[in-house]
Amino acid sequence: MPYQGDTTQVNTTSARTLATTATQTVAVIPAVDLFLGTVTITAKAGTEQFRHAQPQLIAQALAQAVRPTRWCESSKTLTVTVAAVGKRAGLQRHFTLRHEEQA
Repeated sequence: MPYQGDTTQVNTTSARTLATTATQTVAVIPAVDLFLGTVTITAKAGTEQFRHAQPQLIAQALAQAVRPTRWCESSKTLTVTVAAVGKRAGLQRHFTLRHEEQA
């Protein structure tokens, strides 16, 4: 009987997508102003201010961070990895920010 192995192609797009996503984020140290509700991020592109409806959640996550905080410019997402029971690598918390409207 001839060998009948799997002839389907390996899907490499998921690996490429993960690699692309990893290169789109940069490590940052955000400054959170709880009174104004702003988050200031300094990256290669410069310093920008953003708003979040609940900045205290970002501040709490930053206090529990176990990995460097990551910023994705294209999606305006701040990713904070916090300590979590049963999760050796931690649990990622994502915060989508919006540009601060100038008054």
